[in-house]
Amino acid sequence: MPTDLRRTVSAIVLAAFMFLAGMANLAGTGAAGDAIRPANHTSASEGTGRAFVWPTTGWVAANDTYVGGVHHPGAADIAAPHHTPVRAARAGRVVSTGWSDVSGWYVRIEHTAAGSYYYLTSYTHLLERPRVREGDVVSAVAGGGTVLGYGSRTGNANMSGPHTHFSIRRVDKVTGRVEQLSIPGLTIGSWVDSGDHIPGSYSGLTPIPVEPARPFDVRVTERHGLGMYASTRRRGDDYLGAIPQGTVVTVTGSERGQYRVRHDGRTGWVAHSGTRPAGSTATGVRVTTRYATVNVRRSPGGPVIGVVRGGTRLTGFGTDESGTWNRVQWRCTPATNRSDVTADRTRETGGCPDLSSTQSMKYGWISGGVSYPTSYFPTRTRVSGVTVYGDVVVDGLSRPDYDVTLGSLGIRAWVTVTGSRNGWYRIDYGGTRGWIRGWLTAGRQ
Repeated sequence: MPTDLRRTVSAIVLAAFMFLAGMANLAGTGAAGDAIRPANHTSASEGTGRAFVWPTTGWVAANDTYVGGVHHPGAADIAAPHHTPVRAARAGRVVSTGWSDVSGWYVRIEHTAAGSYYYLTSYTHLLERPRVREGDVVSAVAGGGTVLGYGSRTGNANMSGPHTHFSIRRVDKVTGRVEQLSIPGLTIGSWVDSGDHIPGSYSGLTPIPVEPARPFDVRVTERHGLGMYASTRRRGDDYLGAIPQGTVVTVTGSERGQYRVRHDGRTGWVAHSGTRPAGSTATGVRVTTRYATVNVRRSPGGPVIGVVRGGTRLTGFGTDESGTWNRVQWRCTPATNRSDVTADRTRETGGCPDLSSTQSMKYGWISGGVSYPTSYFPTRTRVSGVTVYGDVVVDGLSRPDYDVTLGSLGIRAWVTVTGSRNGWYRIDYGGTRGWIRGWLTAGRQ
């Protein structure tokens, strides 16, 4: 296929993505950046073609369906805390980056292939403006792979918490027909490790020859230190010691919510829920209950762009220089929007007039006079059958009581975390203090 023609087909496909984004989302099909939505996916062929690697590390929150079986317009939603690195799944050329009220910050990459097809991958709901630009050539291997950006929940990702919406599409070079691919054997509630090969055989793509090492740094958040264990069993005889709060360690591997790290000359495993990405500035902010709603502004003291309900818990990303205004992510809907500036739809900070989806997570500023820091935060379970244990106070400290079982939680259950210890999360369970294994959740939100 001539290069000029292939580029024309690619341009048409990308234009269709952007034009149809809002229309598809009105049908309740989920994240955009996935604007062409077939009624069903085409499954990639079974096999181990080793053509793509996972772009980030975390729990699979959706495959080609959401929990409950509703169609999901992507290959996978990967749940992970704000600021988790997102890398290219394969070498290619960046064909589009930007902001939309549905995708939030996003990146799309084209991957050339032999034969009848080429491929597109997309990465949406990123934290901030991507680190790559249109035309950049990216790698999946060199230096651990090109960092495209960081995971978050911008765009219409509010109900799922922070995650990376990842898609693989196959495009016919002659007709421009687009097929949304599903990943064979991928199950909701499984754990994926950035750099591991994605299952499936993808026609025309050569194997990625080596699994790239994709280390990233995390900071220990546990006040009393985070236990490190010789294995993921976390038994008493595996205990290697505690890593002090504030220590930065490098993650060199992971397994079902636990990170492999090295500290004081020893390698061991820690609960990811007792850490956060080292570069993260995310904190908890709660809106006062003194008012029914409070204003969200475009800049500190600037124009009002929206409102949030009193008592709402938000994720904050620092303050202004005076320390009197909190920068937060807030949920813009037709009901909470207070902007009539149409251009706001294409801005990360602004309202959402004529919104093309049911909601869009945006950035704004809230006065410190009507909001305050909080250590409480919401999170979601990522597997079924999460046991809730009782609470016991020892030496004045609340901790899990492993001898008392209060019940269990299903997959995707929202909980509010009121305390943590060694990666365990304390929650309110029907009016009673309970504890769950935090590494079976998406972590700090």
